[in-house]
Amino acid sequence: MTPFTLAGKLRRLGSLLYEALLLAALLLAAAALFQPLFAWLGQAAWLHALFRLYLLAVLYFYCDWSWRRGGQTLAMKTWKIRLARADGQALDRRSAALRFAVLAALLIGFPALSYLAWGRVLAPKQAGIVAALWLLLPYGWAWLDPDGQFLHDRLAKTRLILAPPRKAG
Repeated sequence: MTPFTLAGKLRRLGSLLYEALLLAALLLAAAALFQPLFAWLGQAAWLHALFRLYLLAVLYFYCDWSWRRGGQTLAMKTWKIRLARADGQALDRRSAALRFAVLAALLIGFPALSYLAWGRVLAPKQAGIVAALWLLLPYGWAWLDPDGQFLHDRLAKTRLILAPPRKAG
């Protein structure tokens, strides 16, 4: 028997939707801070690549800080979910980095590669649909997984569990 209760699929999906809104705001603010570089240096391809890496780094540091400091992002706190390793312990730097890398590969890498690959043989709209299916795979996996876990949590050996109620005082 596990010393924790896994969070249900609907709770995790609700948290995910809220997280998407929060991350959109974070990325918009981070992008606004980068814009003066485009004004000063122009629209060079290397600067666009640096911009993408910068946004990825912003996401990484937000996730790493949140996951290792209490195991919760703001959305997870709201939905009373905590991220933990498979054994229920808090994430360390390695576990957080692994989860972020798996998540980035599944949500950015595979859909982008799929779109580029299928774009050579399919119409752009059809290639976009195939890429979107790759994007949905980590979450659809939860309905096939024996514990109902998202694919990135299964691969990174992490779990989204119910957060214990905070003690008043």
